[in-house]
Amino acid sequence: LYTDYEAMDTDAICASALDIVADECTLRNEQGEVLQIRSSDETIQRILYNLFYDVLNIEFNLWSWTRNMCKYGDFYLKLEIAEKYGVYNVIPFSAYNIVRQEGFNPKNPNEVRFKFDPNAAISSTTGFTSAYNNQDPGIWFDLYEMAHFRLLSDFNYLPYGRSYLEPGRKLYKQLVLMEDAMLIHRIVRAP
Repeated sequence: LYTDYEAMDTDAICASALDIVADECTLRNEQGEVLQIRSSDETIQRILYNLFYDVLNIEFNLWSWTRNMCKYGDFYLKLEIAEKYGVYNVIPFSAYNIVRQEGFNPKNPNEVRFKFDPNAAISSTTGFTSAYNNQDPGIWFDLYEMAHFRLLSDFNYLPYGRSYLEPGRKLYKQLVLMEDAMLIHRIVRAP
């Protein structure tokens, strides 16, 4: 699916649609803020403002994060956390390389963890994914270490999200096939 979405993003109409959705999601309000933070406690408001505007730098990052989430249906942020300071940095991870695992712990069936697997795209194409093996020595992240943004419009895609581009994927493939057929026809018919 992800490689199809990558191909669709090279199309002018699909890319423009993703740009428009990201633009609309990140509009500024009357005060010029992308995100308005309100709280009755001024300390909490100041801490959250610091997190979103200074640490996460959402004025710069939110547009690309939103566009990638709409494109793939999923977006992952690795949270770098210090006990004394809280979240002090975030690192965006590619949707290709993260595997979400649920229900692996019989003592706590609601526990969720994530695995960073640089070979996830390769192993999923061969039908073998080692991420669900508990003895796998990969890089695992607990739920509090990874922020997983997903579009839950279709529960058939759980535990992942569904891309905005998914409804047009079949039509896009048909369009590409027709364009290729037309090109071959013109080449064959050329003198």
